[in-house]
Amino acid sequence: MINEKDTLGQIIKQYPEIAPVLAKAGLHCIGCQVSEYESLGDGCRAHGLTDEDIKKIVTDANAKIKEFDDMPEVSFTKKAILEVEKRKSKEGSKYIRIMPVFDGYDFEVTNELETDDIILNKDLNVISDSRTQRFLKGVTIDFSDKDKDFIAKRN
Repeated sequence: MINEKDTLGQIIKQYPEIAPVLAKAGLHCIGCQVSEYESLGDGCRAHGLTDEDIKKIVTDANAKIKEFDDMPEVSFTKKAILEVEKRKSKEGSKYIRIMPVFDGYDFEVTNELETDDIILNKDLNVISDSRTQRFLKGVTIDFSDKDKDFIAKRN
């Protein structure tokens, strides 16, 4: 959970799902260079927010974090599982990495684990970084025969 002394950059990196909470309060911190070292409280005060406003932002942000923490991990349909296995076998790869792209997610076969990778599904060896893992909470991955690609659907 967060508090007003945490830096905005740290908060956004660890809990990207709270960006809308911050934006609703008038804090568009994602692109701000100051957010890397400025605390949430200091950033709020610089935007003219009161201590009461800051408490509400912290409360709302922590509620959003809890909501995400309580969501199920990413799941895969039978068609998606078959396609993951097929792609790994075809390429002789150990892992499938899920990466965010502009309009959704991309799936890459690989034998390499990066330092920030976590295993999302041990049976399939599906990996991503922790930030992507949070975005994938509550999502089901399917495979479209028509598009010949994976589809991510929020439950």
